[in-house]
Amino acid sequence: MRSLDVFIDCENTNYLLQKMFQRVKKAPVREGTMPAWLRFWQQWGVRAVRLAWGLAHDGQDWVLVGVFRQGTGGLRVQACVSLRPPAGVPRVDASWLSQALMDVPHQKSMSRQRLTMGLLAQDLVSGQMNCPVQVPQEAWPAEVQLEVAQALNLPPDAVNFDLEAEPLGGGGARQLQWVGCARPLVDDYQQWIRAAHGWQLTRLEPEADAAWRAAQALVGGLPSVLQQAPQDWQFRLDSESVPGDLDDEGMADVRGSRLLQDALASPAGPRLVAAGLALKAWT
Repeated sequence: MRSLDVFIDCENTNYLLQKMFQRVKKAPVREGTMPAWLRFWQQWGVRAVRLAWGLAHDGQDWVLVGVFRQGTGGLRVQACVSLRPPAGVPRVDASWLSQALMDVPHQKSMSRQRLTMGLLAQDLVSGQMNCPVQVPQEAWPAEVQLEVAQALNLPPDAVNFDLEAEPLGGGGARQLQWVGCARPLVDDYQQWIRAAHGWQLTRLEPEADAAWRAAQALVGGLPSVLQQAPQDWQFRLDSESVPGDLDDEGMADVRGSRLLQDALASPAGPRLVAAGLALKAWT
């Protein structure tokens, strides 16, 4: 299953309409017959991104990693910056991030810097539900919204969430994977980044998913996390097409591997997560 983003409401944009539009863009007209113009614009959107940033938790601090696309098509770390709160500021109040981001040196451009922020597992709920095939796709978000609200013990309009449908199997039901969090948390993140002139919060993502993405794409596999400085890390643009050198156990799926857990527990762990958040721009 691909990673799920916790949906960020754009101003004046309805959740359901946005999700429907995204699915229409991604869906071929029929199996194997995606229109050439649609395929072109999807590929162009990925290729147009030259630099993206990820912001991950590092205890009471945050770590910011910028990843840029090289002319050869590979990706590498451009910058790695630790952001520390003023003394006495609690973790739940990260409004200081606005000024901290504006103080980060970066290349000036006409467009704002694309930023993906990480969400800790303790701030998230996730699960799956079986949805009868008779339920139309347009009704899925409402069903999931109720599941997320129940899991968080919050009203339905006080949650943010994302979902993905698994391929239809037997049994007459489609399985929906979902992840969600409290809306006030997302609102806070949006407010903090909106106040940082020159930056744009494009999405939020569970940090565990970002770590998995970075581990799969890292050139040299997970040992590189401990053997190289983060500024020397390089990543494959198409990690799914390259098998097997992810760890010394030869596991193609590193999500629960011992080396990944060791890497995340090291001082370089938050930087790996932040790099994975930045890599989301090319997926």
